[in-house]
Amino acid sequence: MELKFKQRLMGMVVVVSLTIIFLPMLFDGSDEERLRLTTTIPTPPEISVERVSVAKIKNDMQILEAASTAKLPIEVVDEKAYPASEGLTLDENGLPVGWSLQVSSFRDPDNARGLRGDIRALGHKSYILESRTNKGLFYQVLVGPSLDRASLLKTGYDLAEKLNLEIQITRYRVEDDLGQVGG
Repeated sequence: MELKFKQRLMGMVVVVSLTIIFLPMLFDGSDEERLRLTTTIPTPPEISVERVSVAKIKNDMQILEAASTAKLPIEVVDEKAYPASEGLTLDENGLPVGWSLQVSSFRDPDNARGLRGDIRALGHKSYILESRTNKGLFYQVLVGPSLDRASLLKTGYDLAEKLNLEIQITRYRVEDDLGQVGG
């Protein structure tokens, strides 16, 4: 029995050693694949190093500053004293506060255009704003805008008397211009 055991052990050693030798050849791939996968790394480029002195840099900076200041526009100062505009107030955005008169509101845009035409025929500036409310779409006819509230109120009283309308003064906002109806 010892002889059979020795022969089996010897056979196993031979099989394992042959496996160790030939197995890498099977999984390594062909010579063509190995040649194809090799890469060549290019040589690094040569970089020339230039010596720079602080004095040369300062000199170049002075030349550039002199050239750039020569191209700057000359600032012109207006010495004239202008009177401050009275009654001009600014809102939180720094824009002048303007006023408009709301003359009437209509559901029909043709009625609004007709009233606007009548107001313009009397020589006043007017415009129409489209306004959406929970009751539907309305067209507001407004007179103005004006920076002087008192003169606008006087104009409003004249219009109310001539056209038999009630007026209401409102704050004019540029943002509201998006809803203007053309014309």
